[in-house]
Amino acid sequence: MMNQIAGGLCDNLLTCIIRAWDYEKPIFVAPAMNTYMWTNPFTERHLMTVDELGMTLIPPVSNRLACGDYGTGAMAEPSLIFSTVSLFMESRQNVNGS
Repeated sequence: MMNQIAGGLCDNLLTCIIRAWDYEKPIFVAPAMNTYMWTNPFTERHLMTVDELGMTLIPPVSNRLACGDYGTGAMAEPSLIFSTVSLFMESRQNVNGS
């Protein structure tokens, strides 16, 4: 999906929303993929594009993957995603003085 986002493709609801997103508003991406996909040079290019758009990456973690391998590529735990977004929003409120 990250490749579609980086390429500006919008052939499903999520990528259509991302394509129409107001990038002045925060958006987070927490990818999950096989380790070989994560270390692929194309993924690095996609990550650079996502970063240029202003999206915040919550990187994958090392764990047992869907393919049965163990390595980096598992989606971050929901609690980590929640904490990351919460801290971001709290710091943003503190900066804005709200």
